[in-house]
Amino acid sequence: MGSSMTTIFICIYFLCCCCCCSRAQNLTVNIGVIYQLDVFGKGVKPAFELAVEDANKNFEQQNSSIRLVLHFKDSGGDPVLAASAGAELLQSGAVAIIGPQTSQEAGFVAQMCVAAQVPMLSFSATDPLLSYQRFPYFIRLPHSDAVQMKAIAAVVDNFEWRQVVALYADNDLGSGVLSPLSEALVKVGSEISYRCPIPINATRDYIRAELYKLMTMQTRVFVVHVSFELGQTIFSVATDIRMMGADYVWIITDGFSSLVDTLKPSDLDSIKGMKGALATRALIKNSSDIFPKRWKEKFIAEFTPKDKVAKINMFAYYAYDSVSIIARALQQLNVTRFEFSPVPRSPRTELTGNKIFAQGERLMQLLLQMNYKGLSGQLRATSTPGELSDSPYEILNVVGGSGAYAYPTVRLWKNGSGIGNLSGLENVTWPGGSKNVPRGWAAPVDTTEELKIAVPVRRGFDQFVVTSHDSDPKITGGFVIDVFEEVVKGLPYALSYKFFPVGVSNFTRVYDDLVHTKEFDGIVGDVTILANRSNFVDFTQPYSESGLVMVVPVRKVDTSNAWAFLRPFTPGMWIATGSFFLFTGIVVWVLEHKRNTTFRGIPRRQIVTMLWFSFSTLFFLQRERIVSSLARGVVIVWLFVVLILTSSYTASLTSILTVQQMKPIVTDVQFLLNSRAHVGYQRGSFVGHYLQEQLGFRQDQLHEYNSPQEYAQALSKDPKDGGVAAIFDEIPYIRIFLSSQCGFTIAGPVYRTGGLGFVFQKGSPLVSEISRSVLELSESAEMQRLQNKWFNMTECTKPGAQVDSNRLSMQSFWGLYLITGTASIVALLLFLGRLIYNYTRHNPAPEGPSISAHVKSFVNYMDQVESYFTRMSRSSLPGSNGNNNDYSSNSRPMSPFPATGSPMSPFPAGESPMSLTVSDTAGRPSSASWVSIDLDSEIEDEQVNENSHHYDRDGSL
Repeated sequence: MGSSMTTIFICIYFLCCCCCCSRAQNLTVNIGVIYQLDVFGKGVKPAFELAVEDANKNFEQQNSSIRLVLHFKDSGGDPVLAASAGAELLQSGAVAIIGPQTSQEAGFVAQMCVAAQVPMLSFSATDPLLSYQRFPYFIRLPHSDAVQMKAIAAVVDNFEWRQVVALYADNDLGSGVLSPLSEALVKVGSEISYRCPIPINATRDYIRAELYKLMTMQTRVFVVHVSFELGQTIFSVATDIRMMGADYVWIITDGFSSLVDTLKPSDLDSIKGMKGALATRALIKNSSDIFPKRWKEKFIAEFTPKDKVAKINMFAYYAYDSVSIIARALQQLNVTRFEFSPVPRSPRTELTGNKIFAQGERLMQLLLQMNYKGLSGQLRATSTPGELSDSPYEILNVVGGSGAYAYPTVRLWKNGSGIGNLSGLENVTWPGGSKNVPRGWAAPVDTTEELKIAVPVRRGFDQFVVTSHDSDPKITGGFVIDVFEEVVKGLPYALSYKFFPVGVSNFTRVYDDLVHTKEFDGIVGDVTILANRSNFVDFTQPYSESGLVMVVPVRKVDTSNAWAFLRPFTPGMWIATGSFFLFTGIVVWVLEHKRNTTFRGIPRRQIVTMLWFSFSTLFFLQRERIVSSLARGVVIVWLFVVLILTSSYTASLTSILTVQQMKPIVTDVQFLLNSRAHVGYQRGSFVGHYLQEQLGFRQDQLHEYNSPQEYAQALSKDPKDGGVAAIFDEIPYIRIFLSSQCGFTIAGPVYRTGGLGFVFQKGSPLVSEISRSVLELSESAEMQRLQNKWFNMTECTKPGAQVDSNRLSMQSFWGLYLITGTASIVALLLFLGRLIYNYTRHNPAPEGPSISAHVKSFVNYMDQVESYFTRMSRSSLPGSNGNNNDYSSNSRPMSPFPATGSPMSPFPAGESPMSLTVSDTAGRPSSASWVSIDLDSEIEDEQVNENSHHYDRDGSL
């Protein structure tokens, strides 16, 4: 009995030791959580607790010794308290810090975590300045505000709004988004027109004053980036002063929109004016309702009565996932104990009481390599180090409902798809309940602020600007004024302005002075767009093309000289035409020489025939009959070319002899420079400087004039009597001059300039919109109507105002010559190919291997006449190889003539039409010699080979 009791006690002792050893093997992991116990913090605390419960339960199931313990610290939204809480957690041995809640607090704690080598995970801080590059132990689960600003820029670009007002909290949370928002807007052609910071503790009166200030501006698109509490006050005040009505656009960031749906129904009444606003927030795809139910139960048990239940917000999902990925990384770390070492003492740091986490660097690497599908979505390494979220943004529309607000998703935007890659935003309810897209601009409530517009006024060219002739001149009209007024009508907003006339008649640099002054908001006039001026002001798109041209007097061209008939064609045209006449004649001669006896004979006769045939095509009088098909094709193409040439020549010569022609006296600027001739330009313009700096004129060659009448007087005088040889000015002014002054014309090249445009101060937001309106006006018929109204081009109707027309040159006819030249060359190639083929087939090789012997043999063969009989004999002779000209009586070809001796035969009985007996002087028959006769041609003498004789019909010599 005693021994059995001893045994039982020993077993009980052994079991107790095992339990103690088992408990000693558990690895307690301290994780610090810094948050603020407000509406936001109350929503995330249950998520943290649920995440720890699930993680520890998972560790137990896997027989892991790891046990997570959360240590909550309430910072109260104070960065100093947050830093103090972070230091306390690091000193207590925390291996990871989650939080703080705001970006301003997170910056302090992140710096301490870097020193202690402890990973810090943010579930809500979205400031782009908080990054892995600045803080190597910082990891963010939600998107940074830089990504969100790209989504907002995509919305702005989709509706073609060009300016927005940034309404932001006056702290690190708000000011941190200005730079990424501005960069994103610039990429889509928009900009921030005004920045309105709101203090985080601002009163309703202060907010009302700021909103009233915004009402006096034209921009009606507001991007709101504030905290949840401040946003409630802003929208409440905006509703009171009717800024949530038509023509207004409100875009809310996720710092506010992600928490709106957590409000209780009773709290929604205070911001019911939000209806019609757009909102952006990250998309949370949670297909399961288990977690929201568990969160709801825990939330109710800890914070609210059962009859007042709030909804879960998106940051609760990030809070849960932050604990989950820490648990997974700790499991992969696989350590039995954590090691800490004291921070080295240094006068630069206040963290002498903290510790350095030895395994912190390895734990950080595991967190960065995490690829985990959490409740908030897929968490993995992205293109931005330290950013784990890859979820898209959803564009929400506050549409309201019965007692509670609904937020339907109208569009999704994913980072990496491009800033402007957002289309199809449909069925949006805008403020005031309108379905029409707001313009983004509206007439300001306070119209006392008017743009001061300077208008340069010059006497002489009144078509541009017309003023009254009293002591206090006023702008009454003009081409420039009409154009500007039409442009303003095309703007999507009201523009209040006032014209201030500025005289420029007696000052050459008034235009440049106006450009440099800051007294006026803009300049509306005939101001040329120049590169050096663009350094000081912004120009709109040109409303009128421009360019510097030279105007000279014209003189009558004498057309009564004896050589006027040569003027229709240029010398090059005459040379080309004559060359092709000769070339075509040579081609036809080559193609016809072997078959057509008309193109045979002594050389002199052949040359005359070739030239006669070629040039007679001008009159279609050629009597020579063409035998070759290739030659016929060449002649047909050439006759077509000749028809075009003669018609064009006749028309041009008729115009020269019957229409009075005018010719510029000077056509080359270089002539003016070499002769040091005097030239003129318009007073007050940049032309004088351009003539000296760019064209090389000297100062003593230049003269200033004010009006078209002075231009005409100066050009009419001899340069020796105070006149000028030419006037240089821009195209719009020259049009006015030529419309009223005849006897002058534009000569020489056009020196391009930027055109005439409207001027505004550097950085003015009006430039882009006015430029767009200028382009729209230029593409419409209204611009042409305005030009016809002010630039009447029908006054100068004197005869003789025509300028000498261009003479016909190869530029107009090279296509015809290309066609006939190609046809001739192709015909020659085909003819030579066939000739070479027949030569190699029907003629024996010449004696001797020299090349000259081959060439001489081929030339002799080419010169031989090819008759009908020869062609027939080659094609029909039985067994003939074409290399022997002596045939036996048994192999004689059939003659095409009637039998000899018959009444129809032209030969006596006994004589063959293919062979004639030739007797020498002794009367003995000589060896037979073949003679080819072409009876199809009209010949005066029978042509034989060059060593043949002439024979009579009876065969006698």
